[in-house]
Parts: sequence; C-alpha cells; structure tokens
Amino acid sequence: MKMPESMRALVKTDRGRDRIEIRELPVPRADAQSVVIRVRAAGICGSDVKILRDEHPYYPPVVLGHEFSGEIVEAGPEVEGWSAGERVVSEVHGRVCGRCRCCLTGKKHICPDKRALGWGMDGGFAEYVKVPAWLLHRIPERVSFEEAALSEPLAIVVHGLLERARVEPEDFVVILGCGTLGLLALQAARAEGAASVLVTGIGQDEKLRLPKALELGAGHAVNVQETDPVELVRRLTGGVGADLVVDLSGAPAAIRQGLDMLRVEGRFLAIGIPAAAEVPIPWKHLIFRVPQVLFHFSSCYTSWERTLSLLAGGKVRTGPLVTQVLDLSEWREGMRLTESGEAVKVLLRP
Repeated sequence: MKMPESMRALVKTDRGRDRIEIRELPVPRADAQSVVIRVRAAGICGSDVKILRDEHPYYPPVVLGHEFSGEIVEAGPEVEGWSAGERVVSEVHGRVCGRCRCCLTGKKHICPDKRALGWGMDGGFAEYVKVPAWLLHRIPERVSFEEAALSEPLAIVVHGLLERARVEPEDFVVILGCGTLGLLALQAARAEGAASVLVTGIGQDEKLRLPKALELGAGHAVNVQETDPVELVRRLTGGVGADLVVDLSGAPAAIRQGLDMLRVEGRFLAIGIPAAAEVPIPWKHLIFRVPQVLFHFSSCYTSWERTLSLLAGGKVRTGPLVTQVLDLSEWREGMRLTESGEAVKVLLRP
C-alpha cells in the first residue's frame, strides 16, 4: 500500500490546559523493528480528558490516543511474523529501559522509565501510528475494528481482576464506578464465574451507564447518592460482605465505602487513580479484618491474549459500550461526552 506523505493527528502541543489541536504531520515510517499501522478506530479515555485539563503526565508535543486498532501497512526489515494487511491491536508501553528489575522479569508494563503511546510517545489519534512489533496482537476474525479498539482497557481489567485479584466462582463482586472500565470489569467477573456483581455510580450515570450495567449482567446497579451501598451489600450478603471490591472511581469516599463492604479476608483491588496524592483509610479497622489490598496499574502480554480470547468467544462484549463514533475533527465533542457521562465510550475515526 502506498502511503501518503502527511496525515492528520490530534496533538497536545505544549504544557497547560487545553493546547490541543489537529495538525498535519509527516506519516511515520517503519524502522528496523517496528511497524506502521493505519488506525481504523481509537477510543477516548478518561486520561485523555485529564491531559486536556493538564492533570496527567505527558511529554509534548505528542500525538494523543492509546486505545486503538488498525491494520499494518508497513513492517520494518527486521520484523518477523508480521506483514502488511494484518489486523492488529497494540500494547501501549512503547518505550522502556530494558535494564531494570521489572523489564528483566517480564514486567515491562510497570518499568519506572516507561513511556506509553499517547502521552509519552506518539499515539493513535492519527491516521497512522508507528509501534514496536513486539507490542502487537492479532484481532480475531469475528471481532471488528471498533470492538477491538477497547482491547487496552479490557486488558487492564483482565490483568487486575482475573490474573491478580483472581475472581473466584460464586464470588459476590462489587464494582465501584460504571464507566468503560467498570462495565468491562462487570463482564469479566461474570465470565469468570462470579455469582453476582453490584455496580455503583452517581446521579449523572442514571440515564445511561447504570442501565447499561444491568443490560450487561449486573445483579444490581445503584446510585450511591441515593442508596447506601455499604448497607445494601450487607443486606444482599446476609451480613457477610463482598468477596471482592474493585475501585475504578479513584474517589476517596468510594474507596472508604469499598473497604467497609469487604467480608473478613476479602479482596480489594485499586485501579482508579485519585486526584489527590493521599487518600485516608481506616488502618486500624482493616488490620482486624485482614483484607488483601492490591494496587494495580497497566496490562501485560498475557492479559492482552486473554482479552482477545474473551472477545472472540463473546464472553465480553465491547460493542454495546460504544455509544458514539466521531470523526477525528470532532474530538472536542468526544471529550465533552466522555467527561459529562453522556457517553460510555466514544471512538474517533482518523
């Protein structure tokens, strides 16, 4: 395929609030061990909104976007096993040191020097993106580009819930937050055999996201501004408490409620990133209840492979989460819909 000389890309141009614009950039070319992907769909993440507001790490000028799918149009001369025309998704940790303990033990995704696509190096809100070939995974035949574009958030959920916190058959699971990650976590928990999943949200989620949770298999979906979730969990579990609580909100009040919901020796998985550096927790109370508290970040090779298997088998559906597909030029409306809760997942089509 003959590639053009230039392309459209959504660029965070400099430090400071906003300072994002569509620019015409040279199309990247593959070097020895990388490929160039023609982006077909790219999802707006909450972290993209935070970059817009200057509340998330980034290294400008940089092309945003870390959730994307597409097809290979060029492979470097040393790339083996990949060729033009293949439909792919990409892990995001495109630049790591390769020397630290994390890298040397196969955990490149948490390398302290990691720079990820979409904030540390050019990402997928562009017509073309260059990625190291070792980050690639093939999209299963029956999975569309739009569905595959949500592989990255699903891989985070899979790594956290299924590989680290380990949902057990018949678990009572609570998901704090009903955005994209929350609705994916709900489905992953059910696919792993959870007996019941309760999903929480706030007032702005009543119209779309909480009903979507019920549609996707939640046993209960509640607005915590109207219902006491701690008391509800106690009632639903006969006073025992939840086996596993997953925080995807990062809200201090939700974190405290989640810890109060746990049964003795329950498991708490922290994925949501708080705005503040510190969150108060009832340390003495927790010592006597001996929970397992796991902090979780990013995704790894096995979680991506498991993600694509779940999508291929229909055990997790990402299609129902896509509420809008917009042209790249409509990025500002996409950010607004994402931030306001009027959408679950907005995709941009470069």
